[in-house]
Amino acid sequence: MTISAALSIAFVLFRIIPGDPVAMIARDPRLDASQMAILRASFGLDKPLYQQYLIYLVNTFEGNLGISFFYRVPVAGILFERLGNTLFLVGLGTLFSMAIGLVLGIIAGWYRGKGPDRVALGTALFFYSMPSFWISMVLIYAFAVVVPIFPTGGMVNDRLVNPDWFTAFVDSLSHVALPLITYSLVFAGAYALIMRSSVINILSEDYILTARAKGFDDPDILRKHVLKNAALPSVTLIAMNIGLVVLGAISVETVFNWPGVGLLVYQSVLFRDYPLLQGVFILFSVFMVLANLIADVLYSFLDPRVRY
Repeated sequence: MTISAALSIAFVLFRIIPGDPVAMIARDPRLDASQMAILRASFGLDKPLYQQYLIYLVNTFEGNLGISFFYRVPVAGILFERLGNTLFLVGLGTLFSMAIGLVLGIIAGWYRGKGPDRVALGTALFFYSMPSFWISMVLIYAFAVVVPIFPTGGMVNDRLVNPDWFTAFVDSLSHVALPLITYSLVFAGAYALIMRSSVINILSEDYILTARAKGFDDPDILRKHVLKNAALPSVTLIAMNIGLVVLGAISVETVFNWPGVGLLVYQSVLFRDYPLLQGVFILFSVFMVLANLIADVLYSFLDPRVRY
């Protein structure tokens, strides 16, 4: 039901955007009205909206996401090619942001009101409140302009011809470094804030007081009682971010010209590429539904109360 609603929303949403996709594609001033009409008919844009919608539904359920208006190739091929690049960047970024954010949140919650809490909370709030494109530009200026350690963008150095594996590996690391740092810092703030709040709530529970009364030391209380229960709200956020992996970090990929799904979305909006935008939206919806399903299953394992 959710995916069916997403299909309908995708069809309507990208057709109420102002602008004519054919005019964006055919920028040759020599084309007359008849040639524009032929081009519009080749993409099926001359048909009534209800016919376009029915054709769109049938093709989607058959696995045919259509032909890109701009690239003139099947949408599915473009998406899966770009999806690998996004999974590489955002997947690594999610792992790093989880590690940084959860550790900061645990420290802040455990030492609530003390020096470590103020430092960890201030750091988390700073990165959480900063726009990702601003952090991206600051990192580019600092580490690609002032101190030219990393490239300003892209995924590989096109001037390398048949490099050996070590050279190619180092080149890939240098290109992914800045977008990876940006993505990790931005999302680490959200993980830290949620984990801090969860730890503080858990520490106020009666069973923590009971554990202290039984003589458990702080490391045991933190490991056996706090972390497992405090992780539950973070599971939801992690699942949502896994769903967002498909959409990618649009601003980060755009600033660093990273050839992923996020940059593809930005370019598709500029060119009014409806089939490509629909394909991204559908893929994103499916991933979000699956990610939330995984979160519900994990909840039942982490919290026995959910199973009952």
